[in-house]
Amino acid sequence: MNDIRVIVPVHDGRRTIAGVVEKLRRHAVAVLVVNDGSSDQTASLAESAGAEVLNLPSQMGKGRALRAGMAWALSSEPQPSWLVFCDGDGQHLPEELPRFIERMKGDIQLLLGSRMAGACDIPPARLATNRAGSRVLHFMTGEAVPDTQCGYRAIRADLAERLDLESEGFEIETEMLLKALKLGAKWEAVPVSAVYEGESSHYRPVADTFRICMAALRYVR
Repeated sequence: MNDIRVIVPVHDGRRTIAGVVEKLRRHAVAVLVVNDGSSDQTASLAESAGAEVLNLPSQMGKGRALRAGMAWALSSEPQPSWLVFCDGDGQHLPEELPRFIERMKGDIQLLLGSRMAGACDIPPARLATNRAGSRVLHFMTGEAVPDTQCGYRAIRADLAERLDLESEGFEIETEMLLKALKLGAKWEAVPVSAVYEGESSHYRPVADTFRICMAALRYVR
């Protein structure tokens, strides 16, 4: 599907990136890997698996990586109609991409992955933070988003162009969500798996949760 571009941010992902790209490519979508200053073979493995690769000069953080990938995709010709975000560390299952594709219709502008059906597989600290964030966002916006921190999501390109994102780290997902809701975006939750076993995460529970909370206070205004 040439009108869908999957953006995959990754740092030092040599163990997982080739498999992620290959599985995504099975769904006939274009894949852009944003190599966030990796010191391993991430870039060459991604390219060999069939992805286009955007190399950042140093590790700049998930927010900057996503913004760079979005800017590249939105400036390409022809411009895709949808952008999908899928992490390159194995915590998002490429085989679940069709769940998003089949909902890209009508007036829906934002599709948000939700891991809540498999909440028992989410580490307790992460689950508690996620649920607290969902309650706070519901209070602030009136929108009952079940999983505010899931990075597996899709957004229409015409909405993405209007967001003017500025986050540098993991708070990019909160900023994207809040700015889209402020613009009145129509959204749906898409059930996805919670995958944590065997793969490390670059998420820092204390520091990144604090930044996410600050982003919520900043961008809800």
